[in-house]
Amino acid sequence: MASLVFTDGTVDKTETSTEQETKTDREHERILNEIETTDTAFIGASLRAVYEGNDHTKFLDRLDCRIKQHDRDIERMCNFHYQGFIESITELINVRSDAERLKNQTLIINKELQESGKEVARKSDDLIQCQLQQRNVASAIEKLSMCLPVLQMYAKMCEQMKAGRYYSALKTLEQLEHTHLPLIFQYRFCEIMKNNIPKIREEIKDVSMKELKDFLESVRKNSDKIGMVAMKQVEKERGVHLVSNQQSDKSVSEDESPAEADLPVYDYKDRLRQQKIAQSKLSNVVNGESKWTTANVNQSASPKTQRKLNPFEDISDGEEDKDGRNPFENSNPFSTSDTHVDTNPFSVEEHVPLVKPRAGTYVNHSLVDEFTTGADTNSENDGKYEDLSASDLVDFSPVYKCLHIFGLVGAQAQFETYYRTQRKNQARLVLEPPATMQDNPEAFAQYFYQIVGFFVVEDHVLHTATNLISRQVMDDLWEMALSKLVAVLQTDSGYCSDAVSMMKVKNLIVIFADTLKAYGFSVGRLFGLLMEMRDSYGEILLKHWSKKFSDIFDEDNYTAMVLEDNGEVQALFDTFPYDSPGFENEKFPRKLPFSRFVPRIFTEMKRFILSCLKYCEDLHLSSTEVDDMIRKSTNLLLTRTLASSLQTLVQKPSLGLTELVQIIVNTTHLENSCHHIEDFVHSITGVRVGSAHSAKLVGVSTFKDARNGTEAQIYSKLNSKIDEFFELAEYDWGVKEPQGRASRYLLDLIAFLQHNFEVFTNLPSKVAQTACMSACRHISSSLMELIVDKDIKIVTMAALQQFNLDVMQCELFANSEPVPGFRDGALQMSFVELRQLLDLFLSWDWSSYLADYGSGNSKYLRVSPGTALALLEKIKEERGHRNIFTSLSKQEREKKKLLETVVRQLRGIVNDWSLLCVPHRKLTPNKRRGLFRM
Repeated sequence: MASLVFTDGTVDKTETSTEQETKTDREHERILNEIETTDTAFIGASLRAVYEGNDHTKFLDRLDCRIKQHDRDIERMCNFHYQGFIESITELINVRSDAERLKNQTLIINKELQESGKEVARKSDDLIQCQLQQRNVASAIEKLSMCLPVLQMYAKMCEQMKAGRYYSALKTLEQLEHTHLPLIFQYRFCEIMKNNIPKIREEIKDVSMKELKDFLESVRKNSDKIGMVAMKQVEKERGVHLVSNQQSDKSVSEDESPAEADLPVYDYKDRLRQQKIAQSKLSNVVNGESKWTTANVNQSASPKTQRKLNPFEDISDGEEDKDGRNPFENSNPFSTSDTHVDTNPFSVEEHVPLVKPRAGTYVNHSLVDEFTTGADTNSENDGKYEDLSASDLVDFSPVYKCLHIFGLVGAQAQFETYYRTQRKNQARLVLEPPATMQDNPEAFAQYFYQIVGFFVVEDHVLHTATNLISRQVMDDLWEMALSKLVAVLQTDSGYCSDAVSMMKVKNLIVIFADTLKAYGFSVGRLFGLLMEMRDSYGEILLKHWSKKFSDIFDEDNYTAMVLEDNGEVQALFDTFPYDSPGFENEKFPRKLPFSRFVPRIFTEMKRFILSCLKYCEDLHLSSTEVDDMIRKSTNLLLTRTLASSLQTLVQKPSLGLTELVQIIVNTTHLENSCHHIEDFVHSITGVRVGSAHSAKLVGVSTFKDARNGTEAQIYSKLNSKIDEFFELAEYDWGVKEPQGRASRYLLDLIAFLQHNFEVFTNLPSKVAQTACMSACRHISSSLMELIVDKDIKIVTMAALQQFNLDVMQCELFANSEPVPGFRDGALQMSFVELRQLLDLFLSWDWSSYLADYGSGNSKYLRVSPGTALALLEKIKEERGHRNIFTSLSKQEREKKKLLETVVRQLRGIVNDWSLLCVPHRKLTPNKRRGLFRM
C-alpha cells in the first residue's frame, strides 16, 4: 500500500493505520474462535497470544461483545422452549405424590426384611469372622514355619560362638545370611539380625586373631624347646652328642703319659659308611616319611578313619554316615568335647602319651620335658619318641582357625600378609644372638634351638596350611636367616678360646645343618663356614699342643731312658715304634739312646692327628679331603709349633752340652719315626702317600732343621764354655823366667773338652767332628787374641816361652784325636798360625821370614805381617825399658839394630797394600830386594 508523501517530507499514515486495525480485528476473531472451540485446559496459548499483542483493551471489548451476543442467543432459545418446561414441571408435581407413597411402602418392606434377616446376618458375620481367623492362623503358621529355621540357626550359631567353634559359627552365619534371611526379609527382627551379621563376623575375626597372637607369642617363647626336640632326634640318628663330646674332650684335654695313652685306630672309611647309613635315615625326612615335615595320619588306623575328611565342616543334626555315626563328630579340631578321639591330620599318634597343652600356651611342655629327660637318661622308652612330630608338641589349631575363618570372610590375603609379617619379625628376633654366646657352647645350643624351632613350625605350617606361606617365602626367610647366622657364627666362634668349646660348637652346627637339611633347606654355606672354622680350630690346637710340647720339654730330664722290665718295654712299644737290632735280647735294665720326650712327642703328634680327624667327622668329606686336611694341619704342627718349641728349647740358657747332645739324639729318632706317622695317617684315612691328592708330611725336614739349630747351639755353648775358661787365664807378660809347665786353666779346659767329646760319641760323627774342630779353632783364636791384645804393652821372651808351653799342650790335645774320624793333621791345622808365630819369635828367624814372604813355600806362611809387627813392638818396648839405664854391649846393640830393621821392614810390608793382598803369591826379585833395603 502506498503512502502519501508531502512536500515537506512527511508521510501520510492514515491508510497504513487502517490496514493495521483490520489485521488486529482478524487476529482477535481467530483467538475468540479458538477459545470457543477449544477445551479450557488448552487456552493458554491463545491467551498468551493476546498478552503478546498491544491491544488488550480492544480484545476485551470484542470479548464483551461476543458474551453479550451469546447471552442474547440463550435468551432467545429459552423463550423458544419455555412452554415445554412448564408442562414438564406440572407432570413432575403430579408424580411427587406417587413417589412418596412408594417410599413409604419401601420402608415398610425394608423394616420387615431387616427383622427377618437379622439372625442370618449375625451368623454370616460370625462365619466371616471365623474364616478371617482361619486365614490369619494359616498365615501365621506359614510365616512361623519360615522364621523358625532362622531362629534355630541363629541359636545354633550363638551356641557355637559360646563353645568357641568359630569356624562352624561362621559357616552357620553364612548359611543364615544367604539362604534363610532373604525368605523373611520383611520382618523387623530379620533386619536386626542382618545388621548384626557384620558385627558378629568382626567379633569372630577379633577372637581368632587374638588366639593367633597368643599362639605366635607362645611359639616364639618356646621355639627353643621345639628345636631342641628336633635336633635331639637328628642327634640320635647321627650318634653325635650335642653339647658334650666325651671323646673329643679326652683327645684334647687329657694329658696322659705315653705309657698310659690309649690311642684307638680310626677307620675313616668305616666312619663314612656309618654317616651314609645315618644320612639315609635322615633322607626319610626329606621324602616325607618323618612326621616333622608332613602331618601323616596314623598308619594303623582303619580305612574308614583314614579317608580324607574336612575337619572344619559342620554337619547338621541328624545327618549321619551310613553306619549310623556322624563321620565328622571325632574329626573337628575345634570341638570342646573331652572324650573325642582326634583323627584329623594334625592329631597326635596313639602311641605318644600326649598331654593336652594348657589353654593359651599351645606348647606341650610336659611332653617336651618327658622327651628331654628320656633322651638324657637313655631310657628304654626312647622308641615311642622317635616319630614325635611338631603337631605333638604344638597346638596349631589357632593358625588353621584363622586361615579358614579369614578365608571364609574374604580376608585371607590380609591374614596371610599379617602372619608372614609377624613371623618375619619374629625371625629377626630369633636371629639376634645372646650377649653371653661368646665361648659358651650352651648359649650356642640355645641359639640353634630357637632357629630350628622357628623353621620347624614354619615347615609344618607350609605342609599343612594351604597357601598360608609359600616355598618362596620360606626360602626368602631362610636366606635372610642364613646370612645373619653365618655373620654371627663368624664373629662369635672366633671367641672360642679352647678346642673343647670349638668342637662342641662344631658339633652343634653339624646337627643344626643336618636338621634343617632334612627339611629341604640349603645348608652348603654352613658347611663352608665349618671349613673356615677349621682354620681357627687348627690354630687353637696348635696353641694347645705348643703348651703340651713345652710342658714335655720342661718335664724331661734329658737322660737316656732305662727300661727295668718287660712291662715298661711293652709300654714303650705301645707308644713309640722303636726298633734296634738285638734290643730284645738285651738284659735288664735296658738303656735306650733317647730320653722320655721322644715317645711322648710321638704320642702327642698322633693325638693331634686324631683331634684333627675328630673335627672332620660328620662334615660329609671324602677320604681324600680328610687326608689332605689332616696332612696340612700336621705339617703346620711340625713346621710351626714343634719347630718353634724345639727352637725355644735349644736356646734355653739352662741347657748344657749334655742336654743339647741328647736333644740331637732325640730329634734323630723322631726323624726316623716320621714314616710311622705317615702310616698312621694312612691307617685312618685310607689314602696312600704319593697319590694325586696326597701331600707328604714334612717331619723329616722339621727335625733336620731342629737338629741343625741344636748343633749350632752346641757349637755356641762349647765356645762360650771355652770363653769362660779363658776368662780365668792369668798371664804375666813381663815374667823373667817361664814356669816350665802349661797353665792351669788350659789343662782344665782340655780335661773339660775330653770329657764332653766322650759324650759326643752318641752324636753323628760329622756333628762331633764339627764341634771338635770348632772348639780347636776357637781356642786358637782366643790364644791369638790374648797375645796380640792392645792392652798388653810389653811381652818378654820368657812369657812367649810360657805361652808356647800352652800352645804345645793344645797341639798334644789335637794330636790325641779326641773325636775319631779326622784326617791326619786336620785338627793341628787349627793351631798352625800360632805355632809358626811362636817359632818365628823364639828362633828369631826374621831373615827367612822376610826372604820367603809372599812365597808359597815360606816356612812362616801363616804368620801375618801385622800380627808379627804388633808382637814385635811389644818385645821392642820391653827391651827398650830394660836397657834404658844400662850400657849396651856390642851384641846387644846389633840385636837392637836388627830389631829396628825388622820393625821397619814389617811396617813397609804392612803399608804396602799389594803385599798384604797377595801374601801367598811369590814376590818378584826386585820387590824382594827393595824389601831388604828397607
